[in-house]
Amino acid sequence: MILVCDIGNSFIKSAIFKNDKVTNYIVKKDFSAILKQIQDKNINRVVISSVVPAKLKLLLKELTSFNSIRPVVINKNLNFNLSIKYVTSQTLGIDRICSAEGALYLANTANNLRRLSNSDFILAIDCGTATTINIVEYPNSFLGGLIAPGLDMMFSALNAQTAQLPLLTAKSYRTFIGDSTKTSIASGVINATVGMIHESITLLKPRPKNIFITGGNAEYIIPHLKIDAKYEKALVLYGIKAIYDKNNQIT
Repeated sequence: MILVCDIGNSFIKSAIFKNDKVTNYIVKKDFSAILKQIQDKNINRVVISSVVPAKLKLLLKELTSFNSIRPVVINKNLNFNLSIKYVTSQTLGIDRICSAEGALYLANTANNLRRLSNSDFILAIDCGTATTINIVEYPNSFLGGLIAPGLDMMFSALNAQTAQLPLLTAKSYRTFIGDSTKTSIASGVINATVGMIHESITLLKPRPKNIFITGGNAEYIIPHLKIDAKYEKALVLYGIKAIYDKNNQIT
């Protein structure tokens, strides 16, 4: 069995793939769950994507204690299912590639949302430390997208860069029209993200029909979206597995 791991800025997500299906999905701030699953399950391969080099180095060191494990690290020297059209590909985060790869994989999966045609768009929206919208033009062109501060980052910036505004969280949101300073801040932050997503979809022609959303803050955004978006907590992990499979077929 294959254990797939996504090391993000805030959390570490992992899951075991059985017959291309996600099982044992876990979110932690440390590697304890990963190491325990390797001990308890019949894991023969660990595939890792990371945007935090120090944490990746630490995990690879931990994995040296397992003689049967040869970790695979996803990097931009591998072959992708996507054709990367990004102008500054050297600065493109591997997490964005994996998110888009996951969306492409799920969009192509049998019995999925809708039949795709050339030039249709597939969106991978990740509401994490940053909020990213990654755009794929079918059949496999990664065009780029948008990067904005995540909800927590926006709340923190308003608190840090002003003298009197309090530090809030997404849980403070009540209504669109805030009737207090706290509810006004919450509405501004939430609706800035919701508006960005809606505008992105409006500007794309044809309008995207395959939209996937993931990330720890997705639960605060989804209730306010007026689009048909499929929530997938393991979107990035599906993308990591898809990249691994692509390269495993040719090695």
